[in-house]
Amino acid sequence: MANIFIRFLIFFPVAIFFVTSCASQKDIISLNDQLEDLYRQTRKDRKRFEKSIKSLEQEIKASEAEQRVIEKALKEDQESLHLHFAKLGADLVGIKEDIQTLTGRVEDSSHLLKRAIEEDTTKEDSMVSQMKELSSKVGDLKSRIDKIENYFGFEASVKKKKAGLGEASPEIRQKDIPVPEKKELTESAIYDRALGYYREGRYGEGIAGFENFLKLYPKSDLADNAYFWIGESHRDLKKYEDAILAYQKVINGYPNGNKVPIAMLHQAFAFEKINDKTTANLVFRKVLKNFPETKEAEIAKKRLKQD
Repeated sequence: MANIFIRFLIFFPVAIFFVTSCASQKDIISLNDQLEDLYRQTRKDRKRFEKSIKSLEQEIKASEAEQRVIEKALKEDQESLHLHFAKLGADLVGIKEDIQTLTGRVEDSSHLLKRAIEEDTTKEDSMVSQMKELSSKVGDLKSRIDKIENYFGFEASVKKKKAGLGEASPEIRQKDIPVPEKKELTESAIYDRALGYYREGRYGEGIAGFENFLKLYPKSDLADNAYFWIGESHRDLKKYEDAILAYQKVINGYPNGNKVPIAMLHQAFAFEKINDKTTANLVFRKVLKNFPETKEAEIAKKRLKQD
């Protein structure tokens, strides 16, 4: 019994150690497995983390590139705005100069119009004076003719009584005296005669003819045409200021007339001839605006493109 107890005492610790050793080995294996799982999980997390960092870096680079593009666009826009404002400033200066030029031209035109009106008034007064003088002369001539007729009638009757011979009657004698034939031309005839002068290149006579026509028939349907041909005559005579004034009478006095588009176009040509490009271009643009479907508008458009 004692031996058994002694053996038990000897083998029990050994058994306990063996059992304990077995249990520790299993724990170690389990622990190693856990460590392996943890290592694998760590590697996965690390790869995922590195991928996230790489994606974030790419997004940052893309954002920086987009920011640079935006900054460049803003800079270009600022430069463009500066240039635009500078151009606007230059345009404003040019507009002010054009306004000053136009103001001067308006004053010149007003002066020319005033001069033309004064000249017309002077001519009219002169014509009235001449008419009065002519009427007086006609009266004197008529009185003389009556005296001559009376004299010849008395002389013939005396000779007839004395000689008993029949002499030619005063009526027969008057047939031998050439009497100028008095003809009054019609409205269209006076106009056609003046237009004929223009077509023959007799511009001075044409102007006088049209002016006479306008004085006789100021409310004629051909009045705007007459003013237009006066303008054309002045332009052919290189009297461009007078031509401009004549064309303006067509434009202002007969706004619904058929000569207004061509009068405006030729007025612009006249302004070009006196080196007033600004006013000429303004008139060309007015032709385009008011008469866009006419051949005059086509010519005005081509003329503007040349500038």
